[in-house]
Amino acid sequence: MRESEEFLNIKQAARYLNVSETSLRRWTNSSRMACVRVGGKRERRFRRADLLAFVEEHPAAGAAGAVRSHPAGDRHTVIAGIPLPHGSHLCGLYASDRGRMQQAARFLADGLRPGSVCYLAAAPDVRDHILAHLKEGCPSLQANIDAGRLVLSEYAASADAQYDYWETNFVAATHGGAHSLCVVGDVMGGRLAQGQKVDAAVEYEVGYDRLLAQRFPVVTLCQYDVRRFAGLDILKLLGCHQDTFRYPIAHPLS
Repeated sequence: MRESEEFLNIKQAARYLNVSETSLRRWTNSSRMACVRVGGKRERRFRRADLLAFVEEHPAAGAAGAVRSHPAGDRHTVIAGIPLPHGSHLCGLYASDRGRMQQAARFLADGLRPGSVCYLAAAPDVRDHILAHLKEGCPSLQANIDAGRLVLSEYAASADAQYDYWETNFVAATHGGAHSLCVVGDVMGGRLAQGQKVDAAVEYEVGYDRLLAQRFPVVTLCQYDVRRFAGLDILKLLGCHQDTFRYPIAHPLS
């Protein structure tokens, strides 16, 4: 390492590229990105020049967020009759299991359009109920799932792993021709939230907005059960989903 060069640690490099640390580890492990190993723990260090070279070679991975372009005038997704600009990050509050199911199904039904890929992240039992309700108004639901237009998953056990999952899928979808992405996630119902308090959920949501929502043509509905939170906690959740106040889709509290 030459003293005249500035090397960034993995946290600084992730912030510089606006990606997750998990992505940087994966790219360096596969030799797609150059790094220098230092110390007994072989910690990663990155030159700014190498980071910029990687962005030029893989533009969808960098801070510019240069995913495959979509037609002018088609930079939004219409949900419940309201055009949501890509990057919209909404909080869906519900007070009953039925409310959660109806809210998610409505959002996904409107998102399943030509040129779009939708994602549903929820625990298996919750997911099954949402899909059953969605199928009532969408006879071609299984065909959409088989074709990869509706992708089903559970939340990962850590925020970094979940960021990496979204990034990998969003890049693949946009490079495959999708010009609109739609995400519904029951955030507090999965492994990501086990044993966590609301501050951990807020931290995850802030990271999602910074690392993903602003880089990809995606609209996102994050669902939360108001029965699990005090009033102040609900305000914290709404505070990191400020688009909710501008675009009141359906009923935020069901």
